[in-house]
Amino acid sequence: MPGIEDKPKIAGAICAPLANQPAGSSDNLPILNQPRQPTNLQGLLRFAMEATKSEDAPAGESEFMPMDEERKRWLENAIKSMTVDVIQLLRKQIEILQNIDKCEAEQDNPEYERAIEVILEHVDNIDIACDFHKIGGFMVLHPCLKSKNSKIRAGGCELLAELCQNNPYCQEIVLANEFVPKLIDIIEKDDLNQVIIKALYALSAIVRNSSEGFSQFIQYNGPSIILGSLKRDCEKIITKSTFLLTNLCQSQPDFRGRLVFLECIPTLIGLISNERRPSHEHVLSLLATLVEENATALSECRNPAYNLQQVLQKYIKECGNRDECLEEIQHCRRILYLVFGLN
Repeated sequence: MPGIEDKPKIAGAICAPLANQPAGSSDNLPILNQPRQPTNLQGLLRFAMEATKSEDAPAGESEFMPMDEERKRWLENAIKSMTVDVIQLLRKQIEILQNIDKCEAEQDNPEYERAIEVILEHVDNIDIACDFHKIGGFMVLHPCLKSKNSKIRAGGCELLAELCQNNPYCQEIVLANEFVPKLIDIIEKDDLNQVIIKALYALSAIVRNSSEGFSQFIQYNGPSIILGSLKRDCEKIITKSTFLLTNLCQSQPDFRGRLVFLECIPTLIGLISNERRPSHEHVLSLLATLVEENATALSECRNPAYNLQQVLQKYIKECGNRDECLEEIQHCRRILYLVFGLN
């Protein structure tokens, strides 16, 4: 497609092809020990061809000199073997996924699953993620999210997350094409935890640090749906949900009042009242964030019906001196101080 640069990608570590080097050359390979390393394929090739360690340099000292022709040829061939035409590769996967509606429900569909995996291997690079949109890749996202096959739905959500992670260009496209309500619908209604986990990952990548993303999250009843997901008995869902809510509380101060109104506090207290689980660290973090400079939350936490002081003190006691509980203990003590004035 005109205007899109075909970007090569290094497919393996630079040392990978050493097994294929010319016989007898292992002792003469250059030692690349520079403080500033090349940041792309072209830089690597230029760096390697311009300099190599002198074999007769005094011990402990490096002297750089032009690389001989044999080494140049070997390095050129090695780098060529590690590169791939990424854009052409992505186009092939898009062609495969255009038939995703033929995917059978809850059966293995290796061709489609592999196509998603191949795309995921490359779009964590922001430039390639943007190019994926420019070559028409986003047309396969909605069909993946609507697939009857749970693996494809989960893969589509993960792909959406990777495309939007710290990528304003892709976030803007996604926000303009109604992906937020679709993800919220998946979180509310999907039967499989693995799909919900990936949908939470994607939603978080889209709405965090985005005013438009946050507005759509509110518009489509996201807070209530996310709070509802906390009732699922799944550690990863609880962790990802509370992480997202904590982040939004920190970036959108008014959001804390909304969560209190939606009865978030009794839900959180109910979770930490049960036997300790790893996800409780994130639950306590959210609760501690809610009560920071929030009179409504403080008042709610003091409701005798919740017995919060005793719940937190019991939690600290059960944690003991275990290193893995230090963050949780700190959150508990912070809440006790803010709500009850206890040190």
